[in-house]
Amino acid sequence: MSKKKLHKLHGWLGFICLIPFILISFTGSLLVFKKELDMLLMPDFTKVIASSERLSINTLIESINTQLPEYELGSWEILSETHSPYTEADRIYVIKKGTDHWYKAHLDPFTGLIISPPVELNHYLTDWLLELHYTLLLNNIKGLDKDLGTAFTSLFALVLIFLGISGLIIYRRFWRRVFTLRWNAKLLVIFSDVHKMAGTLASPILLVLGVTGGYYNIAIYVHEWQEHQGGDEHHHIVERLYNDSIDFDRLFSQAANHIPNFKTTYVLMPNEPKQPITLYGKVDDSNPLISDYASTVSYDAQNGSFVFAYDIRDQAFVPVMIDTFRKLHFGNFGGYYSKVLWAFFGFMPVLLALTGGYIWLKRRKKRSR
Repeated sequence: MSKKKLHKLHGWLGFICLIPFILISFTGSLLVFKKELDMLLMPDFTKVIASSERLSINTLIESINTQLPEYELGSWEILSETHSPYTEADRIYVIKKGTDHWYKAHLDPFTGLIISPPVELNHYLTDWLLELHYTLLLNNIKGLDKDLGTAFTSLFALVLIFLGISGLIIYRRFWRRVFTLRWNAKLLVIFSDVHKMAGTLASPILLVLGVTGGYYNIAIYVHEWQEHQGGDEHHHIVERLYNDSIDFDRLFSQAANHIPNFKTTYVLMPNEPKQPITLYGKVDDSNPLISDYASTVSYDAQNGSFVFAYDIRDQAFVPVMIDTFRKLHFGNFGGYYSKVLWAFFGFMPVLLALTGGYIWLKRRKKRSR
């Protein structure tokens, strides 16, 4: 493809995807600080007073089942670790009995009390922004494919990758004038300089965001399609799918016997028949990009016997690389420094969309004259 055609395709795709790019990049920059926003906006639900130690897992599960008799525990994020005056509450995800609808609540692991009622997964502001970011809210439109939004944002991620690569090809000698801003020139020239500079400086991180975000959305869409391509619906929970007599404290303590230094961070309970109880966790590793959910230990949901262990440290390059996508996409691998950097450059598509859209319209108007 010639440079002229590539430039034309770059402009057309950028203009067509103008609004989605603005929404996705703006919400993504905010969601880098989702934890901090939640703690600020709803401290009564997200902050708990840390006592000497958490209650036992068995006690907490019994407390959840007693307080929410109309729901079944689907999954559980174990978050509180520090013993400072305040720490982050655990998040639990429950399924309403007789349905396949998931709800979210917050759990104080030091008292066993559920400190927020079960609500829709997009009820809170940051959760609504998260759904807007990943699906553009298209998954909830009645009469349309329920995974339409996931498919669309997957496509936009691929377009973002193309725009990043094509932009570097078009301006392949970008180092000569990357920091040139002709402020005394016409607005079109100023916007052109800003567009080139922002695109060049942000392209490495935008490519990372495009690849990682595209992978997760495509993986979710493919999983849903494979699981329900025959028209099968999600299983409706009518009874508990794990044995009440299972000693969860034993499962947690024995996980380290199967994976050395394993620490549970997330529990996935069976939500369909024959599914195991799976503990996700973090392990000691020299790679700072390995996620806190990289390794898993699974147990039989009826008798609690060991089924399978997956240690990320024993895996080949590709699975390890895919696991790093989680931290690379959210930018939380280097504390606040990486978060601020990711939020700043993640916002660049907004600037690129506005300047690029203006340039495209002006040039098209000039050609038409």
